[in-house]
Parts: sequence; structure tokens; C-alpha cells
Amino acid sequence: MPDPMRPSMMTKLRASFAKERDAMVLEALRTAGKAAYDELIHADQAREQLVADGRTLWDTPPATGSLLLAAWNGYLLQTLGEQFLDADYAARPGTVGYVPAVTFDQVSAWLAAVEGWVSRARQARVNPDYDIAKELDLPAALPEWAEADPCPPEHLAALLAAIPLLRQHIDVALFALEHAGVPDEHRAAVNKLQQLNAEACAAADYAVALRTERHDARLHELIEGNLKNAIELWFHVGQLAARPRLLGDYRTLRPAPRPDVRTLPGADRFDAWCLTDPVTLGRWQQDPKARRAIAALWDDDPDSAATLALKAEIDAAIAVGDVVAFRTRDGSSCYFECPWAPLYEVRRPIRIAGRPLRVLQQFTIHVGRVQGGPFRRNLVVGPFAATDDVDY
Repeated sequence: MPDPMRPSMMTKLRASFAKERDAMVLEALRTAGKAAYDELIHADQAREQLVADGRTLWDTPPATGSLLLAAWNGYLLQTLGEQFLDADYAARPGTVGYVPAVTFDQVSAWLAAVEGWVSRARQARVNPDYDIAKELDLPAALPEWAEADPCPPEHLAALLAAIPLLRQHIDVALFALEHAGVPDEHRAAVNKLQQLNAEACAAADYAVALRTERHDARLHELIEGNLKNAIELWFHVGQLAARPRLLGDYRTLRPAPRPDVRTLPGADRFDAWCLTDPVTLGRWQQDPKARRAIAALWDDDPDSAATLALKAEIDAAIAVGDVVAFRTRDGSSCYFECPWAPLYEVRRPIRIAGRPLRVLQQFTIHVGRVQGGPFRRNLVVGPFAATDDVDY
């Protein structure tokens, strides 16, 4: 493979035509971030010593758990960044050293975060009193996924390549947590952690099983969504296995967005009005213009699986009480644009569609095009007020 740090003139020319961005900064971050692998070795050695001594992470200095946690986070982020770069270079050998803008943004977010975790891992190695939980709100969240519509196929290849690497280290961490024995008072917490890992494994296995030789945008999105869900869960599982005392207050902030394939357009359980506010549903179903607008919306949606995944994410948040339906003071309960989605209010801090939402924040979803632009599915944040306008 050509040296990404020394692109030829032809490479630069091809990248310019393709509107790709110079990856020199990313390659520098990749090189510097390899220190994360050294910290993972130190963490593995500390974990092996715990097993050999018959000790548990409940009776070790906080610095030990801090090292394990910081090393895991740095390793995961470094691994994802490298896999995305390598997958792009393999898919586009003519522009090695350059990447699409969405890949640049994603890799930059991951690799730029590695240094902070490497620093904390090293602090934990030299200071037995260091406690990362006093400095950070844990478990930390994975940096946001870069928005891409459609998602480049090489991103999917990178996620698939990263899965076995991450899964192997999670298995080691959970084995070490269980090996020395779990105090009776913490058994329920460890069972909860094993359940979380099982959910991640199931999402990853389901994604792999969905792969076919033919490209299908709906399946592509389902595979990607499940892989992302698995990685986000493992990011937390690794931290919780390192600092199991965090399990007492742990709550999954992002429910798994897994729409049923039978609810996709054309399938037997598809409901064209599934995004619409149930309180006002009858009104819209009786409106001929609204019926035509709903049909046009789904016909125009290039990735209906992603749209349904967003709805599934919100539905899961409602199911656990993180989000509730909201009405304005005059009783309005839906947004004014097709598909006339419900209004929501946040009751506990949460991330939806990668966006952090605070307590009492109002939001709804927007699906469709704005002034002929690209198709979007995102959140609209309030406060909301009553209006007589209707946008079909």
C-alpha cells in the first residue's frame, strides 16, 4: 500500500476530484495513539496479577480500576480509528492518504480522544491513590457517530473488522472479574454486567448473520445499527468490568435501536403512520393531503430502516421513563410538519440519535427534505408553542 504520509501527485489529483480530505493529521494521531496499546499491555498485566493473587476489583486500590478503565477506552478508540482508515484505503487505493469528509470527522473524533485516556492510564500507574471516578462522570460515552446518509460501505467493513478484536478483550475482562470470586453482595451487579455483554454479543451476531452478497440499503442500515449498538455497549461493559462498583448506579442511556424488518415499507407489518402523533392521528388520516404527504414521505426516504431505528430509540426511552409525551399549554401534542410527530419531554438525561438531551428539554423528530436538500432524520429541540400552520 502506498505511504499515506507521502501521497503522489496523481493521488492528490484524484483526491481533489473526489473532494476527499488530507488524512495527514489523522495519520499523525494514529501514530501518537499507538501508546494506547502499551497501556493495554500494562492493564492486562495488572489484571493477570489480580487473578494470580486471588484478589477482586472490589478490594484493590482505585488506581488499578482506573488503569484498566482508561486503557480499555483508549484501546477501543484507537482500534476504531485505525480500522476506519485502513478500510477506506483498501476501498480506495487510488487516494490513499485522503478520506471522505464523513470518514475524516469520525476518525478525528475517535483518535483525538485517545490521548486523554492514555494520560489517565499513565497517571493511574504511578499514583496508587489516583481515582478516575473523582475526575470524570463514568462510564464515559462513546464519541458521537458522524452523520452519513448513506453510510459508506467501508465504514461497515471497518466495524465488522473491529468486532472480534473488541469482543476478545471483553471476554478477558469478564473472566478476570469472575475468576477470583464475586462477593455475594455484588453478584446481582455482575449478573447485570453479563446480561449487558450478552446483549452486545447478540447485536453483533445478528448483524453478521444479516450479511448477504447482494447490497440492500435497508439491510445495510440494520447491520450498521446493530454493530454500532454492540460497540457502544462494549465500551460501557469494559469500563464497568474495570470499575464494577459503577454498576450500582448504571443505567443504559441509549436503548438499542433495532427495528423489526417486518415493519419496513413493503413488509407485512409496515404502518405508514407509525411516526405520527397518536393523539391527532385520526385527523391526519381523514385529510387527503396528509395521506398523500405520508405516502410521498416514505417513497422519498432512501433509508427507511434508519428512520424506524430513530423511532425505536425514542420508544425504548419512553418505555423506561426517560422520555414522556408532551403537550403545550394549549394542548397541542404534535409537530406542524409531516409526519406530524409527537412532542416529547426529557425526564432523565439521555442521548438520542447521538445528541445529549437534558432534563425537561422538549424535542420531536424531523424526517424529510428541507428546501430540496438531502433527506434528513434528526431531532428538533423546543421549547414548542402552538401554531395554526400545517406543512404537508
